[in-house]
Amino acid sequence: MALILSGCESGENEIEEVPTGYRGKARVNPYLAAERFLNEGGWDVRSSRIWDDFGYQTGVILMPGSFLASKAEGMRALEWVAKGGLLVLMIEGGEPERNDFTTTKSGSGVPSEGDFPGLNYVLSESGVEVVYEDWEGVSIESGRAQGHLRRPWHVAEVEPDEGGKLELEFEGKVGLSVKNGRDWEENRELSSRMVSTGYKMGRILVMAHARPLRNPYLDRADHGRLLEMIADWNAGGEIVFLYGSSLSFSGLIWQRAWMVVVAGVILLLVWLWMRIPRLGPIVEDQHQVRGPYGEALTTSARFLWRGGHAEHLIRPLRARLESRHQADPATLYQRLADQSGLTRDEVVEALTHTPAKDSGTLIKLVQKLQTLLK
Repeated sequence: MALILSGCESGENEIEEVPTGYRGKARVNPYLAAERFLNEGGWDVRSSRIWDDFGYQTGVILMPGSFLASKAEGMRALEWVAKGGLLVLMIEGGEPERNDFTTTKSGSGVPSEGDFPGLNYVLSESGVEVVYEDWEGVSIESGRAQGHLRRPWHVAEVEPDEGGKLELEFEGKVGLSVKNGRDWEENRELSSRMVSTGYKMGRILVMAHARPLRNPYLDRADHGRLLEMIADWNAGGEIVFLYGSSLSFSGLIWQRAWMVVVAGVILLLVWLWMRIPRLGPIVEDQHQVRGPYGEALTTSARFLWRGGHAEHLIRPLRARLESRHQADPATLYQRLADQSGLTRDEVVEALTHTPAKDSGTLIKLVQKLQTLLK
């Protein structure tokens, strides 16, 4: 026992910290720090998860490229740009579901054949081409991402129109080129990481990655100056950050709970296999249920009576009388009266009167008909 205790005491405990990222609003909105930075600087800033009815009061819209999931959304965005707005598109890493502390993925906004038709439409109409280069990747230490690039940082030096230079951090493998626009990087061997081009009365700025504007990296390099430069493009106009999820509800279910969906489909198929009749010849049903004949008549009579069709209850009796005594009605009524002991008026009433919904009147009428039949 002493040896065991001594062995336990000599053991060393190792504590490992696992980053989980932001909580609350910063976890949902990747541009919360950028919004507060601009608000403190006096700009009119707001965020939205959906495309609102943006008009002339909105000067700048920043969004991940995956927000333009359909061609209709791309056409709507270009229509807004044509009126004089600045649209900032981030090809990769702009989605709110991305966690900068626990993943090395750059995001789901990379346009490919058939994916994000709206983004592809905007890039095509603006003359921006997306290429892929062998950029330096995110460092991995102890099996998880540390949230920064290898040193020296993959820094892109961009030159704004106002002069000077900005150093920005990017990641991913997306590079950009523009036909009728401007590359912001000078003296580069690879494609640019940021390009801009005019579109009618407005302008489109395309960034290869959203890293410079996301919460953890806004205070690094010259990201703050870049954000101020974008905000100053349309002085006095509203600035909107669109950070809607690139996944639809069905896509989110498939991504987060695909095992439950697959299990449900399998259970449904098994249930259908058990319930659906097997294919084969149709076999006659030999099961017969016999009931008293009088019950069927009683049920039919009650149905006719409740529906106000009492004449159907006495029509068979009248039809039998008429078939037996086919003669002139004037002589028929008198002859039946002589034979039955009823008066002529009672015979006429029995053969022609339509009974009201009164059980007593109907019973008397049927009794007279039965007397005539006898």
